[in-house]
Amino acid sequence: MIQQDINYYKNFDSIAKELLALLSQTIEVNTFYLSILHPAKSFAIKSFNRQAKLICDGDMLPFNMVFCKLVAENGSEPLVIPHLTEHALTRDHPVTKYIGDGCFMGAPLIYDGEVLGTLCAFDTKPYEFKGYDSILIKSLASLACQTLILENGIIRDGLSGLYNRNFLYHYFDYHKDKRNAEIAILYIDLNHFKFFNDSFGHDIGDFVIKKTAECLLQNVPEESHVSRIGGDEFIVLLHPSQGDDLISSTQIRAELLLDRLSTMPILINENDYFITASIGISFYPHDGRDMEELLKKADRTMYQDKESRREVDGHLRLEK
Repeated sequence: MIQQDINYYKNFDSIAKELLALLSQTIEVNTFYLSILHPAKSFAIKSFNRQAKLICDGDMLPFNMVFCKLVAENGSEPLVIPHLTEHALTRDHPVTKYIGDGCFMGAPLIYDGEVLGTLCAFDTKPYEFKGYDSILIKSLASLACQTLILENGIIRDGLSGLYNRNFLYHYFDYHKDKRNAEIAILYIDLNHFKFFNDSFGHDIGDFVIKKTAECLLQNVPEESHVSRIGGDEFIVLLHPSQGDDLISSTQIRAELLLDRLSTMPILINENDYFITASIGISFYPHDGRDMEELLKKADRTMYQDKESRREVDGHLRLEK
């Protein structure tokens, strides 16, 4: 999530620059960088190089080919290696074989037991790191991690992991290139969601929200944006493929989402429950040119859809 959202963060870029600059004033190696880790890749989101461009902003490398993997596996303490060719973890590493002897120090960015990324110092020459250096890089890694989490909380819903209302209302600020493109806004509201909270408690209600979020993410096109704006209300922003008819393609996608949601079993107390939903649709720029106006239009059509569906199948299905 963090890698794809990094361009939406307001303060992280300047704070990251200051952290790397502080390291450069204290530790006399060539390169310092912040990376975000994924199961397959390491992504350098910010770097500082004195002379040689060893690591640059945006560099993405296979996870097994970088020292960041060693940092992630080292626990909560910094990994300090003054001589790459003399350390058991790095003497046979592909990077060492490529550059020869050098140095590396890295500290993990840890949140809730998960390693999100690393803050590292690196050079193609050996360097004798001091005890203070490892204390400093650990402290700055903690600060970088907290900044990422705070920035992430500004645009992400804590329960579902989807984008939140704040992200949605600033969508056109983040995506100025979309102002001349057509967009469909799907306003999705779960039917009878109150039943889950009243019958099983709010923990089960939260579980239903998470399952709904998973279902939506799995069944929208790759370039879509999915948000939870509160309670059991979700928004999907759809961008039609080139040549697609906006209205017809949106209707097809909306019906698909309704079908996927209604056939998704939710296991509670050894019983499968199924939910239904109502969808309202508006179109940018035809129905409005700002997000608030578009959401109001989609909300109105959603309630019309909800009333019509109540007449047909407005009930929960239970299978034992």
